[in-house]
Amino acid sequence: MTTAALEEKKRFSFSWPAVQWFIPHVLFAVLLALIFTPGADDSTPHGAFLAVLGISEAALLINRKSRALTDIMTILYLLFIAWEFGTTKADSVNLLLYPSPAKVFAIFASDWHKILDGIRSSMYLLGVGFTLALVLGVLLGILTGSVARLRDSLLPLAKVISPIPPIIYTPYAVAVLPTFEIASIFVIFSSIFWQIYIQTALSVSGIDKKLLDSAKTMNLSAPAMFFHVLWPYCLPNIMKTLPISVANAFMVLTAAEMIGATSGLGYFVRYYADFADYTRVISGIIIIGIVVSVLNYGIAELERKVVRWH
Repeated sequence: MTTAALEEKKRFSFSWPAVQWFIPHVLFAVLLALIFTPGADDSTPHGAFLAVLGISEAALLINRKSRALTDIMTILYLLFIAWEFGTTKADSVNLLLYPSPAKVFAIFASDWHKILDGIRSSMYLLGVGFTLALVLGVLLGILTGSVARLRDSLLPLAKVISPIPPIIYTPYAVAVLPTFEIASIFVIFSSIFWQIYIQTALSVSGIDKKLLDSAKTMNLSAPAMFFHVLWPYCLPNIMKTLPISVANAFMVLTAAEMIGATSGLGYFVRYYADFADYTRVISGIIIIGIVVSVLNYGIAELERKVVRWH
């Protein structure tokens, strides 16, 4: 390859990341131009939608070195452009079924108290179910993994029960348990407990016997053995199961809320779906997606901080 060709290749490879970073900002400008262009449906104020776009653009500018965020915002801006054009400019869709972005995000401002109440209700149930599943899953998992007879008898049963999706028996749990709150906590518990229990039991059973013997020679107490040997050993595997388990638990919770709740994000979506208010239905779906994303991000940050040795 000639020197000129090498210099051309180097110049292209140097400039391509800058081009990638520039693309979402161009799409943002296109989206703004589209919003302020007169169209078939301009009756809804765009304040909330513009605020969301402004926050997104600010996040992109602050984290301009993040290639993943650049790609995500590129995809989102493309979706927003198609959504805005199809609902406000092309006038080619049923606006009852396909509300404009401005209408959907305006719900964030008008119904913020209902949305916050729904988030609070859902997070309370998720928090209680998660805490119970984590505590019992770790304790019973350590006990099962430490005793060969329990491991041989209980783990096969757990591996049969755990693949059954809790969403299958959610309607039955709502029907037979005394309150909706207990039913919701039960299905959330079931969504999280089995994976933690199995992973903990397998981790404990896989600990090197020499490590346990060394700990025993130091005359460690049972609490010291738990907090300084067993818990640190099991924690990385437990943390790996949490993102999927929590996402599944939230999915089951919203399904339960759609069946028998009087509050929560699932109830918010189902209530307005019954009245064909699809603007609020879509806004509820977006809120659920945001909440799940925040939960997964929080779990990832927690794993990064508490499992530093792994």
